[in-house]
Amino acid sequence: MNSHLSFEEGWKVLEQGILKCSKILECTSIRPTVNEYMNYYDCAYKMAVQKQHYCQEMYNGFRMTLAECVRTMVLPHLMHKQNDSFFRELVKMWSNYCIMIRCVTGFFNYLDRCFVEQYKLPSLSDAAATAFFGPVFSYFNDEARTALLTLIQRERDGSMMDSSLHDVMHGICCSEVKSIMQNAFLDETYGYYSMRSSEWIRHYSLPDYLAKVEESMETETKRLAYYLEISSGDSYPLCLQAVNAPLMETYVNYVTEQQISGQLMLETYKTVEEELLGRCRSLTLG
Repeated sequence: MNSHLSFEEGWKVLEQGILKCSKILECTSIRPTVNEYMNYYDCAYKMAVQKQHYCQEMYNGFRMTLAECVRTMVLPHLMHKQNDSFFRELVKMWSNYCIMIRCVTGFFNYLDRCFVEQYKLPSLSDAAATAFFGPVFSYFNDEARTALLTLIQRERDGSMMDSSLHDVMHGICCSEVKSIMQNAFLDETYGYYSMRSSEWIRHYSLPDYLAKVEESMETETKRLAYYLEISSGDSYPLCLQAVNAPLMETYVNYVTEQQISGQLMLETYKTVEEELLGRCRSLTLG
């Protein structure tokens, strides 16, 4: 190599390495050889440390090349699929993609450790997550949200927790589409408990209904923290809006319609509310 490596010359080598690793998405056993791997690493390192470096250009190229791989090699597998079939294919492609990324980020290890950290940019693994879930949600927003939220609703209704759901949600939480999924999660949760409130208010006494509010707040605070990877302290106020609000709206409307003593309603509510607040504030993600 010349003393100075131009971006065009160096990126041609690195792009070749990324595309070779992308064969993993097709479930092939093709991998760079040891010599090829070291050549890709040396190329990225030289482009990062030479006087006229190309760190930002490599970072941008890394993201754009991965996103193009996803568009051409992942999205076709998701077409014409919905619900469980969509989710199963998404899990398979995300799993293969994670293997690919572990290989690719090795080329850019120096870039990740120095340039990315220095400029407080998303890590290469987080940028790779955005390169995957950005196109997925751009092209299959409804299918992706429906498939994921359906599994979460099944879990609420008693189905076993699916570990692969958390794997996908972890990737989403590392990407720039986390806010999209969080809003969808909260909207779906609000709708779920609005529906449940109408059933519960007819089947439970008022103290038992408020006990269900308490139980739901505790469960959903943990669920939100687990799937969206936020602290219980952050998830609690979100659950007040998505869980407590629809349940208590139904409660207040019911006691108003039934002309139940305001004093009795207040005493019942305050007793359960104090226990609810105490429990939820002491939640941990153990």
